[in-house]
Amino acid sequence: MAENTIKQRLSRGEPCRGAWLGIPSMYSARLLSRLPLDWLTVDTEHAPVDADTLAQMVAVIADSHGPVPFVRLAQANVETIKRALDSGAYGVIAPMVNTRSEAEQVVSWAKYPPQGQRSFGGYYAHLAYNQTRAEYLREGNQQTMVIVQIESKEALSNLDAIFSTPGLDLAFVGPVDLSVSLGLDPIPENPHPIFIEALKEIQDAARIRHLPLGIYCSNGKAAAERIQQGFIFVNVASDNRTLLQGVQDELTSSY
Repeated sequence: MAENTIKQRLSRGEPCRGAWLGIPSMYSARLLSRLPLDWLTVDTEHAPVDADTLAQMVAVIADSHGPVPFVRLAQANVETIKRALDSGAYGVIAPMVNTRSEAEQVVSWAKYPPQGQRSFGGYYAHLAYNQTRAEYLREGNQQTMVIVQIESKEALSNLDAIFSTPGLDLAFVGPVDLSVSLGLDPIPENPHPIFIEALKEIQDAARIRHLPLGIYCSNGKAAAERIQQGFIFVNVASDNRTLLQGVQDELTSSY
């Protein structure tokens, strides 16, 4: 029986490195799932990933018995959460969670009764764990993770309320949208003091609630720096950026 190794490692405070998948392809997901990454996240918020492609990408990642598959939702609602988890995702990343009530709703939609109100009926989720459907129903609440993104000025005003939500496993900072919400340059050469202070507020609030933190990173060097700062769920690359940068580098070297 497979287990959610990310949940175990986060409980021990161990850094978990992954990659962000925005290219809607089971083939690229299959290739990347053979790398020694800890997790892979299929992005359905800012990528053209439909339901069928999502299910295939999650399946090939899970079947690799390597990185743990996550899904970043297009929007936090019952339909997107059900679709991601029924595909076999080990957890969901819910964007733009700004209040305690929103965080509670995400948890409720992601958990079976009595903890939540997720409905049971899929035929694929249990395969990702090498379980029977009955085993998955019994153990799904303990294995699947709920992650909320902190990426707005409003969320900064509600950090303790959000972070104290029962059933929440991790908070993930979206630095681009957070910067935009604060009226800052989303891709600055150097971090703005206002952004640095916002990160400190997030870290202080998470520390009080003993909640692990993650953050989106532009590359491996940035990921290493964030790990040193205390973020333990970080991406070292995104497939879109790596593809473009790799081809650009080769093109430049050809002249």
